[in-house]
Amino acid sequence: MNTANTKVKTKETKTKSAGQQIIDAWNSRADEIILPFYSTDYVVEDITAGRIREGWEGMRQWTRSVFTAFPNLHYTLIDDVEKDGKIVLHWLAKGNHQGPLMKIPATGKNVFIHGMSILTLENGKIKHGQVMWDLAGVLRQIGLLPEINH
Repeated sequence: MNTANTKVKTKETKTKSAGQQIIDAWNSRADEIILPFYSTDYVVEDITAGRIREGWEGMRQWTRSVFTAFPNLHYTLIDDVEKDGKIVLHWLAKGNHQGPLMKIPATGKNVFIHGMSILTLENGKIKHGQVMWDLAGVLRQIGLLPEINH
């Protein structure tokens, strides 16, 4: 990614936003495709989980935990905004809960996870991120929180 021009041409001659490129990389579930989008000293604040991860090793641990919990996880970009060296992503992920998630054993249930990521770019790479996702919604879907009756 280049901060001056964060769009690339695809074979179909359509333009993909940087946000869609990031989502596509995560959908590959391959560190060798995901990591090049991030600086080697990347810092992410997972606001929902209350965790900070740093560098490529922190990213590897994060991708490993995500894809262990949801091996078939697929992200869909709902919306993205790029401005002044920042990218804001609104995304939806869906997958089957097949491994531990925050020490919660696999339930085998399908879940939808709504989330947002605020990413700061430096020298064409993602330098800092803040990620927020709907943990309460996930816990309801796997049966650990009651449904809300309106």
